Amino acid sequence: MIVITAASGQLGRATATALARQVAPSTVRLAARDPSKLAAFAAEGFEVVRADYDDPASLRAAFEGVETALVISGMGIDADRLRQHVAAIDAARAAGVTRVVYTSATHPTPESLFEWAGAHRETEAYLKASGLAWTILRDNAYASNNDGLYAHALQTGVFGLPGPDTRVAWVTHEDVADALAAALTGSGHEGRTYEITGPSALTGHEVAAELARLRGAPVEAVDVPLEAFAAHLAEAGLPPFVVSGVTSFYAALAAGEYAEVSGDVERLTGRPGTPLRAYLQARHAR
Repeated sequence: MIVITAASGQLGRATATALARQVAPSTVRLAARDPSKLAAFAAEGFEVVRADYDDPASLRAAFEGVETALVISGMGIDADRLRQHVAAIDAARAAGVTRVVYTSATHPTPESLFEWAGAHRETEAYLKASGLAWTILRDNAYASNNDGLYAHALQTGVFGLPGPDTRVAWVTHEDVADALAAALTGSGHEGRTYEITGPSALTGHEVAAELARLRGAPVEAVDVPLEAFAAHLAEAGLPPFVVSGVTSFYAALAAGEYAEVSGDVERLTGRPGTPLRAYLQARHAR
């Protein structure tokens, strides 16, 4: 049995869909704070249970009878996220889980400008010291993070983000999900850390050129100061911790922390990663 925590989120859903192409849904348990959000998956034969990172007893119950657990990183400030991840790892160990697969992030170092990198770094260390078999997938920046920026650029001809001169190896949720499905079901992944990136790293200007192809008109990449970027997020009504965290993430992108390209998606899935051009064509073509 495989269990996926935080399964009602975008990555959890994508991973469940990817797993269904490889194993019977009845062998996959989807755990979420609100199981009703997974009703469609339950109808497909997945087992759906309640599990809350802030409720250790619910985690322990969700992990009972499970061989492999996918712990998808939580949300919140670093201290809360680390506490939740530790609770999940402890519950997995107590329930007799054999291996934990964890979704980390690129460049989880003390030098990272990304405020939430610390929780990933400390979770990786805690998992490695837990006595459980482990596999870590460090996800690069999701292409979908910029969906609002892409849509704005296609409408206005302006693609604005911090650091458009810096390269980022944007990756799709579907590629991450397929890599996770391979790591969850395949052999030889114990004790391995994979860097999950797109097949190339693009500058903001190169992304703007791809958007211009879709628009049929010029799109200019414009450098948005971090202060203005943060103000825009705040105006959109995001909580302060999200504004701070997301702004720090784009500061890390602008500093080149997410520029390195890895072939781990292809090594895990047997196919090349999805180019950003293909993602934009599929999601944003008019």
